[in-house]
Amino acid sequence: MSVVARSLVRLYPDAFRERWGTMVEDEARGAGWKSWPNLIVGIVDMWLHPALWPADSPAQRQRRIATMGITVALAAWFLSHLTAEQGDPLSSGLARSGIMHGCTALLLLGIALVAPRPRPTMSATITLLWWAVRRLTVPTVLGTSVVTVVHGGIDPMASPSTLRAAVLAGWWIALGLGAIQIPRIFTGVGADAVVPPHAGRLRAGVWTLAAASATGGATILGVSAADSSFHLLGATVGVGLLLLTAVCAGTLRDLRDLPSVN
Repeated sequence: MSVVARSLVRLYPDAFRERWGTMVEDEARGAGWKSWPNLIVGIVDMWLHPALWPADSPAQRQRRIATMGITVALAAWFLSHLTAEQGDPLSSGLARSGIMHGCTALLLLGIALVAPRPRPTMSATITLLWWAVRRLTVPTVLGTSVVTVVHGGIDPMASPSTLRAAVLAGWWIALGLGAIQIPRIFTGVGADAVVPPHAGRLRAGVWTLAAASATGGATILGVSAADSSFHLLGATVGVGLLLLTAVCAGTLRDLRDLPSVN
């Protein structure tokens, strides 16, 4: 049982484990298997509230919240893009909706507000470029390969099913990997390369992302339910965007309750 408890504790964020990991593991070992549900709930709760992680400075906490904001924005963009590219009546209805274009604009604005600013030094530029190459090489090569195949005269929709599936899978994997790896660039570079946004800009950015996720989720749910047949994918994506809104709302509450961020 101690092996399971130790494995679960390792799923907590590094900052949490460094401060309280040993204590949590000792308590879990003493409680046995009954502690496992609480550990799982605690893991999810910690990852959803980066503002509450132990921090050495307000800037470190701000950088974590900024990374969370970028992650939410990219996740919302990926889900919206996935729904809009399905080529069915649902995606046609969304394509005609100016609301979805407005949501995309809000997501871009939110990213611009929460994104850390590079320090104006050659060392910072080199560090950022190194981390960008390290994280984005695989999705870039994969996405470029798919685009090359399509523009080389091969129509995936008119091709054999195996090739069509491979091209579509490669495209979505490339987009998904890119959405995952971009936030990891900012977690890797550290404070010597980027300056986190100040509290006011951070709040404005998270509010903007919350508005984009809520509006997009409500729109996709509405279009899914208004059509003659219920669209499970659209409903699922709509709920996912609303859950991302809840993450933003929780972060705004954390920011309000943490005066040290100001």
